[in-house]
Parts: sequence; structure tokens; C-alpha cells
Amino acid sequence: MKKEEITSALFDAYDIKNVLSNQIKRKPKDNDGTETTIGDCLDHIIFILETLEHELFLSIGGKS
Repeated sequence: MKKEEITSALFDAYDIKNVLSNQIKRKPKDNDGTETTIGDCLDHIIFILETLEHELFLSIGGKS
């Protein structure tokens, strides 16, 4: 996977998070009685993409 693809997906996730209201982000992610919210899921997606971006940057010789 290219760094540009990860960065693009990360910016898409930021955009989605920023456009959603807090009311929507506080809603549960499913109807199975979970306490995990839509916002929690977005935060996790963003964390994973940021980690991948950072690891890829380091693997191509970048410095943190």
C-alpha cells in the first residue's frame, strides 16, 4: 500500500469525523446493545491509519 493511499484514507476519516454532529458520534455503532459509539469507531480507524502512516514513513527512511 502506498503512503498516499493511507494519507488519503486518513483525511477522508478526518472529514467524516468533522462533518458528523456530536449527537451522531455518540450513537451506538450497532443495535446489539454495545456501548461502543460511532465516534469510538472513527477514533479507532483514525488511530490505525495514523499508525500505519507513521510506520510506513519510518520504513521508507523517514525520521520521527
